[in-house]
Amino acid sequence: MTIFRCVKCRTEVTRPVREVPLPDPADARAPYEMEDGQECPPRMAPGTFAVDPRPAGPPWTEASDRNGDRVLVPGGPRNSVVLCPADVRDLRPIHGKGRRNGCCGPDGQDGPNLACAGCDAEIATEYGDCWTWQQVVLVPTAVERCETPPVRSEEEPWT
Repeated sequence: MTIFRCVKCRTEVTRPVREVPLPDPADARAPYEMEDGQECPPRMAPGTFAVDPRPAGPPWTEASDRNGDRVLVPGGPRNSVVLCPADVRDLRPIHGKGRRNGCCGPDGQDGPNLACAGCDAEIATEYGDCWTWQQVVLVPTAVERCETPPVRSEEEPWT
């Protein structure tokens, strides 16, 4: 199992999680795709994380799509850690202009909106609006990955 902690103050910012492949974008659902009254599942299953090798979030850069039209694409860091929102801890919302935009929850389009509770370092982006996946993305340069010792059951002797 793995935990992630703040590189600045070493506060643990996740519970123990295990790495799995990043879900196919077509398989993750956003709240607007759900029936009325149906709860939207998070992109990542609780207790899991994945590393996204693609750039994530701002700064946004211009590119051309297949039709030659100009579009904005993420230009932020690669290898971000994607988690279920229930698996983060000791993070607090960053309030300020543009940080928590969204109509139903934070849309995450303006960069980190969660700070480490131990030192206030900007460490993660929460996505939770009606048109976004339900996820938390850790800034890869703001966290460090730590392997946790295996949990021993009472029946297993130490070897």
